[in-house]
Amino acid sequence: MIPAAFKYQGRFPSAALVLPSGFARYGKENERQQWFSTQGLTDENRMARIAAILPRIEQLVRREQTNHRVPRERTVLIGYSQGGTVALEAVKAMPQLAGAVVAYSARFARLPKPGTRMDSRIHLVHGGYDSVVSRVYAERAARVLSGLHVPVTLDIIEDLGHALTHEAICRGSLRLLQGIYERRRATLH
Repeated sequence: MIPAAFKYQGRFPSAALVLPSGFARYGKENERQQWFSTQGLTDENRMARIAAILPRIEQLVRREQTNHRVPRERTVLIGYSQGGTVALEAVKAMPQLAGAVVAYSARFARLPKPGTRMDSRIHLVHGGYDSVVSRVYAERAARVLSGLHVPVTLDIIEDLGHALTHEAICRGSLRLLQGIYERRRATLH
């Protein structure tokens, strides 16, 4: 996420960036972290694993909001793959947590149900050839969110697999910037 942080810092120079590591060790490597264990991960247990860490995610985000004096509506959760999935599930479970999410190559563990309240803008960026998290998850999420009247953008980068490239990072940061201007324009009328 370091290249993404540099790009976002360039577009939003006054932003406070926090790059937390995941909560679980990745395999036997002490220096690599993941948000939740992928050992034995299935569609049936994915939501339970994410739900188990959501209180810690909320605590982390709230602590940083307080430390940096950033209100909810100006907080953006950005994540790639597992981190994007956790960000999506966090704003689904806690509508007042953040103003926006930029999720790269990510998916909802469980799509929002009809009537779900989500107060965040959602920007999905996905590779057209992603073989780890199929683009179908992003396309379904965009349709469901749109049906819930959640502001959502979806960018499929056709020649991209499961990777966080310069083009993907630029697209996500551009969508975030467009969303900010759109919100500001709406308040001027």
